[in-house]
Amino acid sequence: MHGSYSYPLVALSIVVAVLASHAALQLIRQVALAPSRATSLGWLVGGAVAMGLGVWAMHFIGMLAYESQASVTYAPGLTALSVLIAMLASGLALWVNTLPRLTPVLLMTSGTIMGGGIATMHYTGMAAMQMHMPYRYDPLLFAVSIVVAVVAATAALWLGGFFLRQRRPNRIYQALAAGAMGLAIAGMHYIGMAAMEMMPLTTPIISPAGAGMNSGQNLWLALAIAIATLAVLGLALLAISAEQRMRRSRHYRSRLDGLLEYRTRELRHERDQVAVMLDSIDEGVISLDREGHIQHINPIAAELCGWDPSLARGRPWARILQLRHEGTLQSVASQLEGVLQRGEVVHMSSQTLLVARDGSECAVELKASPVRRRSGDVEGAVLVFRDISYRQAMIRRLNFQAHHDSLTGLHNRTAFDDALTAALADGGFHQLLYLDLDFFKVVNDTCGHAAGDTVLRELSALMRAHVRETDILARLGGDEFAVLLYRCSREQAIERAEALCAAVSAYRYYDEGRPFQLGVSIGVAPAEGGVQASEVLRQADGACYMAKQSGRNQVHAYHDGDAGFERAQREVQWLPLLHEALENDRFTLYIQPIRSLSDATSKPYYEVLLRYVNDSGEHLAPAHFMATAERFGLMPEIDIWVVTQALQVLESDDGRIESDAVLAINLSGQSMGDLRMRDQLAALVTQSSVMPQRLCFEITETAAISNLAQAREFIYSMRRLGCSFALDDFGSGMSSFAYLKELPVNQLKIDGAFVRNLTRDSLDAAIVSAICGICAQMGIITVAEYVERLELIPALELIGVDFVQGYGIGRPHPIGAPLIPITPRNNGPAASLQG
Repeated sequence: MHGSYSYPLVALSIVVAVLASHAALQLIRQVALAPSRATSLGWLVGGAVAMGLGVWAMHFIGMLAYESQASVTYAPGLTALSVLIAMLASGLALWVNTLPRLTPVLLMTSGTIMGGGIATMHYTGMAAMQMHMPYRYDPLLFAVSIVVAVVAATAALWLGGFFLRQRRPNRIYQALAAGAMGLAIAGMHYIGMAAMEMMPLTTPIISPAGAGMNSGQNLWLALAIAIATLAVLGLALLAISAEQRMRRSRHYRSRLDGLLEYRTRELRHERDQVAVMLDSIDEGVISLDREGHIQHINPIAAELCGWDPSLARGRPWARILQLRHEGTLQSVASQLEGVLQRGEVVHMSSQTLLVARDGSECAVELKASPVRRRSGDVEGAVLVFRDISYRQAMIRRLNFQAHHDSLTGLHNRTAFDDALTAALADGGFHQLLYLDLDFFKVVNDTCGHAAGDTVLRELSALMRAHVRETDILARLGGDEFAVLLYRCSREQAIERAEALCAAVSAYRYYDEGRPFQLGVSIGVAPAEGGVQASEVLRQADGACYMAKQSGRNQVHAYHDGDAGFERAQREVQWLPLLHEALENDRFTLYIQPIRSLSDATSKPYYEVLLRYVNDSGEHLAPAHFMATAERFGLMPEIDIWVVTQALQVLESDDGRIESDAVLAINLSGQSMGDLRMRDQLAALVTQSSVMPQRLCFEITETAAISNLAQAREFIYSMRRLGCSFALDDFGSGMSSFAYLKELPVNQLKIDGAFVRNLTRDSLDAAIVSAICGICAQMGIITVAEYVERLELIPALELIGVDFVQGYGIGRPHPIGAPLIPITPRNNGPAASLQG
């Protein structure tokens, strides 16, 4: 093609091409992201017009940039057709990118069609040029231009899809892509222009006057087309920008609406959860507004207040939650005013009553807390309370149980000690009664413990009726009671104690028609200031013991210098010593010989005696501690200790005693009635290697007669093992020869009261003679005790006594020690287990 180009117009065409490419990329995204089909179609048509016009304007400006000697005119029809082709090709590009997926085949096909359309637009526009001069196209350049058009179109479609998939495309990348596409479109145009070759003419061309446009006109026309095109593209870009802003605004608004809806759902869910939680907890919850009206009340609070929740909402809280002081029954609503007025936290932990709508009451524990805004102002309050009636009832019950006896309902030992201590501290004159029931064990053992409990309850009610309401009646334990008489003289206390004795003595308990009579022994002691509570109790207990010793169902009043009381106290002081002696072997064994008068070759025979070894090494006889052991039930343990030690001596055969010696061992009356001790004693005998025939057990006449059946059974059981039995102190109690028929004893020990003056008192001699005669008939061996003078031996031998024992025969001595020589004078009473 012969001519030249106007470089400003070439540059202008490239600018238009780049802006058209930029608009094309934006329009592709705008059409694809349109919210509706109508909007998408609108953007498709408008975008096709703007994009097609831009591509065509670049082409036309590029043709105007060409300057040749020949005059050039443009056919309007073909020019318009080229514009239409450009718009259709642009519309195809926009439509392809609205498809769900741009496959490679679809991309290549669409790119080929679009590129062919651009090429068609270009060569249609070229055909619209009327230069009155023949021309032709270079086939190679023609083909290259079409290929460039297809490649540029395909690249535009791919870039449009690429940027479309990005949420926020990079603006720099978009600008570079638009520049590359613009250059490609411009390159395709100018390659197409270069493909046009003018045919030389043999005759010069004579242009008609006024035909064609000069370079100045081309410039102005190109500028006009560029301005119009840029205006259209600018408007398109402005519309795109506005639509993008609107879309972003709709997107943000949608996101905001979605977030608000989500937060609303969350808040509603949290509110429902809080409501469910408040309705599920076992505490009453009421929320108030700034004015003190109820906003929410959970079921527990509504139930405690006695109101329906729907009726309670909106009402003043004080009308629903009526709180009163437990003691005064005055309203305490004023204590909660500080919550709403001053933002204070109020606790009501005790002595608060909630009065329900129906008038019922319950003890509550309440906490009121203010609800504040971010500014710190109080906008309401929350009241949380719970029913503590059960807890307070349990506290009262536990407190009652801690200070009262569970069986009788009387005060217990702890409460009585506290009351006694307080009475001693107030400086007043009070009296203490210490009561111990008599014969209660008979009811317990005969009728069972349930009957014993009934007796204790009935007697407690009986005694309560005989004391003042201001006095303290307590059960100290077992069958022991105490009464603290406030502001009472000694004479008045004794009078009331005797009235109690009479009331208890008149009481009868019936079991299957059998009446049981009880009694009570009462000790009286003053409870005055300056004396410890333990000392007052000790004095009253000692006085009670003296009352029992006086015959039971008696009253004994303590006074300073009371000899009986002092003796009882000494017995009590022996108790820990006896326990310690049993644990640490502080006892030791003595023996006293028993000599046969009828058989000089009989085996050695000794009575086993007990001594307590004190810290000074002294050996104290049982007379010092026997009363204590019997009073506190220690005799069975002591008897077992003695039998165990005696068996060890016989088993050891270490020379401390003859290898064939026979030992007589005393057993207490308490052991007779102790079945456990009986079994333990039988086990000791059977498990020992000592022959049972070397053991003779002694029981006193009094102990045997007091429980004849048990004594007989005990004797039979031990005799079956091979042991022998002796009835000790015969004649000292309710002696009756009939008892001898009931008791299967082997020996009978005549009480020393009949032996000591045998040679001086004919009546004593006759009694001893009668006893020996009866025993001889029954085959029972007789033993005379308290043989203190040698001149008694011939007389006893003449009467027919079999064995003799006493200081005249031999003094008691520790096992293993040499026998103490006999002296012919009176050496005091013969030794025995009791002394």
